[in-house]
Amino acid sequence: MRIVHVIGSLLAPLGGAEQYVRELARGQAESGHDVRIVTGWVSPEVQAELEADGVAVTVVEVRRPYPPDRRGSRPAAVLFHALDLLDSVRAPRALRASMDADLIHAHRVAGLGAGFIRSARVPVVLTVHDYSLVDTRSSLLRGGVVAPRAPWLQRQRARVMSRAVRRATMVFPNDRLREKHRDWGLEVPAGSRVVPHGWRLSASGFDTPLRGYSTSTVFLFLGKLLPTKGVDLLLEAWGDGIPGAELWIAGAGPLEPEVAAAAAAGRVRNLGWLDAPARDAALAAADALVLPSTGPEIFLLAAAEGALAGIPVISTTVAAPPAVRDGESGLLVAAEPAALRAAMERVLDPGVHAVLSAGARAFGEELDFARHLERVLDVYAAAGAPVEVTR
Repeated sequence: MRIVHVIGSLLAPLGGAEQYVRELARGQAESGHDVRIVTGWVSPEVQAELEADGVAVTVVEVRRPYPPDRRGSRPAAVLFHALDLLDSVRAPRALRASMDADLIHAHRVAGLGAGFIRSARVPVVLTVHDYSLVDTRSSLLRGGVVAPRAPWLQRQRARVMSRAVRRATMVFPNDRLREKHRDWGLEVPAGSRVVPHGWRLSASGFDTPLRGYSTSTVFLFLGKLLPTKGVDLLLEAWGDGIPGAELWIAGAGPLEPEVAAAAAAGRVRNLGWLDAPARDAALAAADALVLPSTGPEIFLLAAAEGALAGIPVISTTVAAPPAVRDGESGLLVAAEPAALRAAMERVLDPGVHAVLSAGARAFGEELDFARHLERVLDVYAAAGAPVEVTR
């Protein structure tokens, strides 16, 4: 089957949605499908890796004032979102011309618009990774909390997007995401599905020198170093440290200076941005993940990786990543320094750690990637696409 995945950008370092698209495309190519990714921006090294794995990459010209890895001025941001809405009414010709396939699988399309979904002549599946269809901020946060109802401007956006995605088979990784889209005004098409993401770890990373590096309990943060990921909250909660424990921070982003300063003071170990084998090596050496996001999380790749590695995850009640079942596979606490520190101290108890680790391993079995590929093919078949392997 000829499959085209569409995503706004694939710029390094890849976020969770981008990593998921990369792995899904690779898995489908390994299964014998003809797979291509269409995007507006791609890093050369990402494109080279995909093409080496048998996944073609097509870059289309987009009408945007700045690439998605930069912050524009307020007028530029307004123009960005205005063009996004315009291209959700009618897709640019270059984008429409790149859609020759048996099925189109759309993902995070900010920067490309959703008009190609409306005009497609083949079945379209749309996997929702965030709230960008209904919120230009992609978070639903207003004043630091999740707004129960969309502001007027965002409701108008939801009306345009509802028309654009009307004929797509929409896939949500959890029920909460689907219901929040409805709350914010999106008319979710009939036949939408909830299909949790799958994931896999590269076994090569588990045989590296990081294993056994420390005799202390190791707490690990994996992700982009952003305020919304709770990095500053984590540093405040950690303070000068917890006796018998270490904090390792792996990632890149605007808060790198703060992490570097904490590492220079001997408070944390700064691992920097890790590639896939190095991430797995860090997971193999860690005793627990700490992912204290201060906004809702749709999937949270790092939490899934923790489950697959069989280690507990500490997160926040506002983030509530699906891989964390409070008291079973991890702990969910208020997004406050004292609560976060208390949770880390609680995990130091061997009995608590053993229970949570067993729960994480059990949840990890549900993330089996081969099973996930089959579920995605089931969605394709229900959407009307031919699913037989073509080579």
